[in-house]
Amino acid sequence: MRLNRHHELFRDSVRGVLGRVVLPELDGWESAGRMPTHDLFRALGEEGLLGLTLPADAGDGGLGLDLGYAYVWAQELGRLPAGSPAMSLSVQTDIVLPLLAEAGGDQVRTRFLRPAIRGELVAALAATEPGGGSDLATLRTTAVRTADGIRLTGEKAFITNGSVADFAVVLCHLVEADGERRPTGLDSLTLLLVPTRLPGVHQERHTGKLGNRACDHGRLTFTDVPVPEENLLGKPGSGYEALTRVLTRERAFLAAVATARAEAALRETVAHARGRAVLGKPLMDHQAIAFRLAELDAELALVEQYTGAVFHLLDEGAPALRQASIAKLRASRLERDGADLRLQLHGGGGYMDGGPVERAYRDARAYGLAGGADEALLHLIAGHLHTDI
Repeated sequence: MRLNRHHELFRDSVRGVLGRVVLPELDGWESAGRMPTHDLFRALGEEGLLGLTLPADAGDGGLGLDLGYAYVWAQELGRLPAGSPAMSLSVQTDIVLPLLAEAGGDQVRTRFLRPAIRGELVAALAATEPGGGSDLATLRTTAVRTADGIRLTGEKAFITNGSVADFAVVLCHLVEADGERRPTGLDSLTLLLVPTRLPGVHQERHTGKLGNRACDHGRLTFTDVPVPEENLLGKPGSGYEALTRVLTRERAFLAAVATARAEAALRETVAHARGRAVLGKPLMDHQAIAFRLAELDAELALVEQYTGAVFHLLDEGAPALRQASIAKLRASRLERDGADLRLQLHGGGGYMDGGPVERAYRDARAYGLAGGADEALLHLIAGHLHTDI
């Protein structure tokens, strides 16, 4: 992604806002295992950071900026010393709000999109189901369309912002009450906006997580929930295609976050290796360690360039599902490798609970699962080999 002076000025602004709003509280949030998501979103919404690339001419509050600004936004979130804010905010800024801007009708835009851009509402994407993971073919949540409206029944799990969200975009099968009730595969998948205050919606918080502890994750249960017809996002049966488009963007976003986290970890590890002496000389002067750091540095340079190129493709409107999947796969693995070496070189002190080294190691593991598990990404990339080579 070609960044110009305006992008870099924006970076300075974002870094200042995060330094004022997030950094002073972040350690406390992580220790407590929760953060004030609504207060955080509202503060960032007031700074205009939640609708950067959404259309400016629609009157919803979007700024209409190019994806270079989203790239910088992701990088700066990745440079925070904990992964929770990036994980929570990515759902709002790079999944749900673009979906609403693209497929929402007038009432959805007025009641949900505009307040969410201002940070007054917290959003969630409810696609994953218990036991289903990345396999959408096993999805069972179903919306039945009747003369009186839509009725939604099903269960979603491992949902970012799940127990605090004001509304969720739910991936479900949409069927007609007087027709075949059995879901008909990907062709019936539909996106439905569901306010969590509706009767029949139950939110439950997941606890005891390995990492990203301050970020909310929860389970959503829908029991015969009445959903207005106008809350359909796009045409019935268009859910899979729409979700694929936003997941492409999410994977690019997560790749930028993970790359920034890997860069920060490498920088700190090199400083530590220069300052800690073992066997009479700094760790950095031991060839085995210097070579491992050099490998990480080389991989970082390649992944960073590739991720920037993916953002450039997306900004031009080019297809980039394969490229975004590659970037996210390699960036998340790079972050894990960097966190592992950082902990190794810090020894017992790095292993102790609550410190930044141990936290980074725990947080890094999530991106092998979020936004598409590594295995799902490899399956997708392998599928392209049949047609692209």
